[in-house]
Amino acid sequence: MCGPAAAIAAVAGVGQALAGHQAAVAGVNYRNKAKLKNFERQNVQYLTDAMLDNALYKQDQLQNDQEQDQVYRDMINQWRANDRELDKIFAKGSFKMEQAIREMHQNDYAGTQTGATAARLAGKSTKEMGFKKAEYVHEMLMAEKTKVDKDETVRDHAQWDSWAMYEKVRYAPIHGHAPVAPLLEAKPSAAGALFGAVGSIAGGFADG
Repeated sequence: MCGPAAAIAAVAGVGQALAGHQAAVAGVNYRNKAKLKNFERQNVQYLTDAMLDNALYKQDQLQNDQEQDQVYRDMINQWRANDRELDKIFAKGSFKMEQAIREMHQNDYAGTQTGATAARLAGKSTKEMGFKKAEYVHEMLMAEKTKVDKDETVRDHAQWDSWAMYEKVRYAPIHGHAPVAPLLEAKPSAAGALFGAVGSIAGGFADG
């Protein structure tokens, strides 16, 4: 039989083996808990960032809609301004033609006279009126062509501005992959502690 000292040593060995096992388990639990806590924080941060990105994207879309409307309104307003400018040119040209016609009629009295000089003066008045009318019509046609060119330029600029703004909100934000769950440590096997305790007891009895 083993003596008291051997029995005490065996019990102490069992206690040390169990205490070591419990310490190892506690260490694994602590580290795993820290990993899970960090994983939880990463998930919260990921969801928060995704929510903020989505909110910002929706705000950008609303802002883009307003800017698109403003671009369209600016284009229409510029077209109207071009139309008004053309109307002024046409009104001015019409006034000039009316004035040329009045001047021609004022000189018509020369045609009521006799002789080659009177006929020449009357013909000259009509000819001058024809030249002026052709000049004024040409000016108006050129003004109309210029107006069309301006309208097309304004439209092209508006389209480019619209496309550029659309590109800013064309794609929704991509949040990437969610945080990956950590690999947790396995707890130490209780069999190892049990074998250690048995070995301690066996050694104590052998010493006895």
